[in-house]
Amino acid sequence: MEPFISQKLTSPAEFNKLSAYFKRTIIAKYLIMKKSKEYLLDPFFRDLNPQWQAEIPELSAVFEEERFMQGERLINDWGELYLIVDGIFGKYEKTCPIRYALAGESLMIPNHKHRYQFTALSDCRTYRTSLRQLEEINARNSKVFHLYANLRDKQQTYLDYRHKLLSLNNQDKYDFVFDKYPDLRSYVKHHELARFMGISSELLRRLLRDHDC
Repeated sequence: MEPFISQKLTSPAEFNKLSAYFKRTIIAKYLIMKKSKEYLLDPFFRDLNPQWQAEIPELSAVFEEERFMQGERLINDWGELYLIVDGIFGKYEKTCPIRYALAGESLMIPNHKHRYQFTALSDCRTYRTSLRQLEEINARNSKVFHLYANLRDKQQTYLDYRHKLLSLNNQDKYDFVFDKYPDLRSYVKHHELARFMGISSELLRRLLRDHDC
């Protein structure tokens, strides 16, 4: 038997049946996409406000999906907020790595002049919005500010990780880094990883050799 869509339409009734089928399919796909977006955003907000979808229903609408290829840089517009769904980004002060941002974390571009660069270290999928868009929602719904403030505070928490890393004894740095970033060597060069850890390339080579034994 030939597939339904390939059958010859011999009557208006069959044409109407096929039209209704496509309409239902398009609507179903739209609803799945909408649900999928809220599903992907939920891990970023539920710890801050478990009821965010009900209390701030307009929030998901201001996030647009944006994908990056490996090596591509963020536009770096002040106040932009990126929620990382898939992939890993590097945050650099000039050329020095100061943070690696993983899926499930947020990246916030400072809302002032800065020297940071943000680069996709793999193919990445994000949801992006701007401070201006969040402020517009906050003017109608003050619950937005609480979410934004917590996401902003998390940016410092992410940076505090490297401060802690640099304060550790060199022998303890390996576990501290690779417990959090087990696949990091797949995305950054040896000398960059050493610089992130605050050690020489030779010491990193010895640590890797010792742990690979």
